[in-house]
Amino acid sequence: MNARAAPPGAQRERTALAWRRTALAFAGNGILLARSPQSWIVIGSFVVMALAAGLAATSGMTFRSRETHGWLAGRKRRAAVLVALAAVVGVLDIAAIASWPT
Repeated sequence: MNARAAPPGAQRERTALAWRRTALAFAGNGILLARSPQSWIVIGSFVVMALAAGLAATSGMTFRSRETHGWLAGRKRRAAVLVALAAVVGVLDIAAIASWPT
């Protein structure tokens, strides 16, 4: 790829959009979990949706400037956040499926 193919800042924009898609996926999963008959899963779904909103807001603020030194820019932090959030959502998904009335 040559230098003229991508405008300046395109990589930063793609990264921010990827984080927003990730947050949207977590929020959508939280909305589906809110339909669970178990109250503790519903409470957990609201926590997941709040974390997804925070992730979307943080990604919007982090990648706006050229000096991207924000919270999501570090690899270890990014991986830790995604692993923790994915683990919480996965446990809630399994619990919701197991407790769903047949």
